[in-house]
Amino acid sequence: MRILHRDDDLLAVDKPAGMLTVPGRGDPSVALSVAVREIAKEALPVHRLDRDTSGVVVFALGRAAHRALNAAFEGRRAEKTYLALVEGDLAGPRKIDLPLSAGRRGEMRVAEGGVAALTEVRPEERFTKYTWCTCLPRTGRTHQIRVHLAAVGHPLAVDPRYGGPGPLRGKDLWEGASDPEALVLERTPLHAASLRLPHPSGKGWLLVESPLPADLSRCLELLRAARRAATSPG
Repeated sequence: MRILHRDDDLLAVDKPAGMLTVPGRGDPSVALSVAVREIAKEALPVHRLDRDTSGVVVFALGRAAHRALNAAFEGRRAEKTYLALVEGDLAGPRKIDLPLSAGRRGEMRVAEGGVAALTEVRPEERFTKYTWCTCLPRTGRTHQIRVHLAAVGHPLAVDPRYGGPGPLRGKDLWEGASDPEALVLERTPLHAASLRLPHPSGKGWLLVESPLPADLSRCLELLRAARRAATSPG
């Protein structure tokens, strides 16, 4: 667990993929909130990331900061930026405005009469079979980005709930990979890259950023190598 920012009011940490943000019912694994309280006993969770999503998570240090940060998230003043690897060639920006409703076993689905949900998506790098995207959730619904991407035909490259189950091996991203059978991606490729929000002290805004984790960096290396190989003469 990497500390990205700490001051008197809040603590921002870099959540690794595969870790719950808060303890799950009947799940004995250590959650991020438990690990954070070992270094800051007063830490209170403000928001969550899915288990397999990596990146920025903020904890309030004290009740007053908790109230202020909750108000920022509820008032949609917390600006979240995610990076995602999706299936298919996303040719241009998309504004996905589809209502969501809870389904079975904690899954979400697009449904008329559901709660409003808006996600803006723009392609950063296109690799024909996959696209590296920036995703801006303008609302904060459960699994929002994952469901919206799947609904427009571009599910995450690995997503057992809403897309293909994976995993991805080196050869799936580049036929010329030096170790084609090596597992490269075993989780949903969604990363909370940055969070900008009003500081709970009332003094300006805070921007916290998380570096790209090794598994997603490796995916991009292989996809870029495949693109170079496809465009090189001869």
